[in-house]
Amino acid sequence: MAFNYNIPVLELLDILGCPPNPDYQPDPRLPALLNDFLSRACDHPLFETADIWTGHSDWTSYEVLEERVDEDREYYEEHPEELEEDDPFAPFFKLSKEQWPTLVENYLEIGSDYAAGVVEFGIREADLDQADPVVYMLHEVDAPTGWKRFSATLSDYLKYVLCAVLCCETYETGMEVLEEAGWSFEEIERPEDAPMTSCINGLLVCCGYDPDTKTILAILFDPERKAYRITKED
Repeated sequence: MAFNYNIPVLELLDILGCPPNPDYQPDPRLPALLNDFLSRACDHPLFETADIWTGHSDWTSYEVLEERVDEDREYYEEHPEELEEDDPFAPFFKLSKEQWPTLVENYLEIGSDYAAGVVEFGIREADLDQADPVVYMLHEVDAPTGWKRFSATLSDYLKYVLCAVLCCETYETGMEVLEEAGWSFEEIERPEDAPMTSCINGLLVCCGYDPDTKTILAILFDPERKAYRITKED
């Protein structure tokens, strides 16, 4: 099989039967690439359990942080001696919201790990005017200042989202939806020549398409190390 590994994720979504949803209204805050992706993922069952929010983002990291701080602000104002210096939220109680940029940048959140909400994904507000910005991640065990680069580009994050769905990283939603649409799944060994895209903590992903056999190759190289050939049945 001759796979095209440079095929854009949006083209793969079209092949998988995820055309743009005419009811999707582009969010003017978002890069065009993300709006185009969301227009295909919006209300589509393939992304029901994906690590991306398929509607418009309602939260920035500052808004999430403000909600958390406000829960305890009154108590600590009355009992300042109880606020421990090593509390990761302590600096945010002591400063006004207008001063928070001295501690951490603001991120427009675009996703989280489905259901659990342990991980949040976001794009720096300052980068939203870029065509293909870096995507960052915050784990719930990290301090509010602990945002780390998840992927070098938005394109790579979207590739991860699709690979995670197709390789059934946590849920079998992708397999169930696509098998009903006439696709077959075959788990295989990772091809040695498959070019892998690197994300955080050694996570590697890859997508390819062979138009002659109507076959998609999806690889998610994490502790599970999954690879699937996904073929459209005639």
